[in-house]
Amino acid sequence: MNKKKDVFNFLNKYSEKEVEVALVKLFTERFKITVNNNKFILSILKKYNKSLEGLKNELNIIISENIFFDFVNIFEMLVPEKDKRINGSFFTPKEITSYICSSLITGENQKICDPSCGCGSFLITAAEYINNKYGKSFLKIIENNIYGVDISDYSLNRAKILLSLLALKNGEDFSVSYFNLRTADSLTLDWDKEFKVKFDVVLGNPPYVKFQDLNDSLRKSLKNKWETVNNGNYNLYFPFFELGFNLLNKDGSLGFITPNNYFTSLSAISLRQFFSKNKNITKIVDFGHLKVFNAQTYTCISFLNKRNNYVIEYAKVPNISFLKNKKIIFSKISIGDLQDKKWRLVEDSDKNNIKKIENMEFSLGGLFDIKNGIATCRDSVYFIEGDTLDNNYYYKEYKGILYKIEKDCVRDIIKISDFKDNNELKNNSRKIIFPYSTDNNGFNEIIKEKEFKMQFPFCYKYLLSAKQELLMRDKGKKKYPEWYAYARNQGLNIKGKKLLTPTFSDTPRFMLENDKNTLFCNGYAVIEKKNSDLFVENKLSLKALSSILNSNIMDYYIKNTSVSIEGGYPCYQKNFIELLGIPKFNNDEIFFLEKTKDKHEIEKFLEKKYNIKL
Repeated sequence: MNKKKDVFNFLNKYSEKEVEVALVKLFTERFKITVNNNKFILSILKKYNKSLEGLKNELNIIISENIFFDFVNIFEMLVPEKDKRINGSFFTPKEITSYICSSLITGENQKICDPSCGCGSFLITAAEYINNKYGKSFLKIIENNIYGVDISDYSLNRAKILLSLLALKNGEDFSVSYFNLRTADSLTLDWDKEFKVKFDVVLGNPPYVKFQDLNDSLRKSLKNKWETVNNGNYNLYFPFFELGFNLLNKDGSLGFITPNNYFTSLSAISLRQFFSKNKNITKIVDFGHLKVFNAQTYTCISFLNKRNNYVIEYAKVPNISFLKNKKIIFSKISIGDLQDKKWRLVEDSDKNNIKKIENMEFSLGGLFDIKNGIATCRDSVYFIEGDTLDNNYYYKEYKGILYKIEKDCVRDIIKISDFKDNNELKNNSRKIIFPYSTDNNGFNEIIKEKEFKMQFPFCYKYLLSAKQELLMRDKGKKKYPEWYAYARNQGLNIKGKKLLTPTFSDTPRFMLENDKNTLFCNGYAVIEKKNSDLFVENKLSLKALSSILNSNIMDYYIKNTSVSIEGGYPCYQKNFIELLGIPKFNNDEIFFLEKTKDKHEIEKFLEKKYNIKL
């Protein structure tokens, strides 16, 4: 049963307030609670009437068990989709809130804060943990232990409802005199003035909002206040790490679940520098490519404190049940070994193998150029099927009209992600409109509009029909040398034989393209660096290199040093493959790599050459 879909259906028929009222009524019936003294909950129950009976019955069906967190989940689902995108809010599974709370809470009088608390799932778990372990009443916990801030007033109100229901469920029918909950932007709030306390524990699931989704005013205010946002297209969760760290007292600890892309992304260099400078990270539980949330986000749990830590405990877990069973084996990584450019987080069992692979005589990036393909940002406008050629013209349909395109205005192109291997690549027939000419130095430059119109009138007429679509690239903000130019100059002047790889692939997929002039996109090319002394010394051909790059050595290396998307598809961008070690081969070995078709024999040879056993 799809609870999220059901809740959306309710919201088409009822208001969010009506769903809240029906949920509170259902809760009291499910847990057989009679409310006499809690004025806050009584005020909500007074709004219940017979018109909500059908809604309550429908909710009764989708909440199948008497589990308190199921009610928390439904309350979280009431957050409008537009706010989830802007505020970056996602429901956190109970296994994660429980793991973080049990890892951080060590006393019944600790001050615990969630600076982006939403409907209060972390605060609820913290209250349950303190009540179960120390026997402290929920009323006292709510008034004295837990603090929360959220930008949405409706989320704070739901947190108050849920905390009150938690107390009622456990036999505490009293009105809470004071909630330490505030509606505010945590990143601009004056915390010392508002709460006058530093915290023993800071925890939560801070908002994940891309730089592109932040308004200009917020971008400016963040840049002026937080050091973790000084590098490129940052994410909103970066300054929350900085905020949480500042909110801790000298003995306090922090636990956040966030995207794990801060290990390697270029935009997170400032965040990694912040961690390195303060030596504040103590432990990371990495979920790798596991999709914890109902979103295209890959996550980890990070723990910080205010002591000088020289070692990070690191573990990668395959599923969240490992948190509940606590079957996690941590490796120790020296903070001094981590580079701000990119963090290499590897478990102990793989460290020696990775070191051996990278400590060969050469590196892939040293011997060969690794280049990105072209980017038009409107491939559908530029791409042409090669089988349409007739009397020196290709044909392109656009918005129901068939246009002629001059043959001399078209080049071969490979969309790398379309092909699995070299056999498929041989059948490539894709072409691309190429509005460029080659100068005396062999570089391609855009043909000026007046000349282009005269030289290729049919192609010009077609592109003119698509002009408005082309002008909307980069949201219409970027100025192009000509409106029909490609969006980026990358890949325009790459010439030579090359090994092509998609950006993401479940296994190594390096395909040899012998045509020196063929363009490519949706991936990377490894190209001969003939002016390099190292290349001349090594004499390694692309065909021999393809045996290495398509081997178990590369598969093992990339899966342990790269980032992955859902399903376990590692990234083959330049910065993840350039450090792959390449041994020094003699002529006989190069001949073997070029000619041997038995993959098993190649794998045995390479494991011996790299001195590792996979």
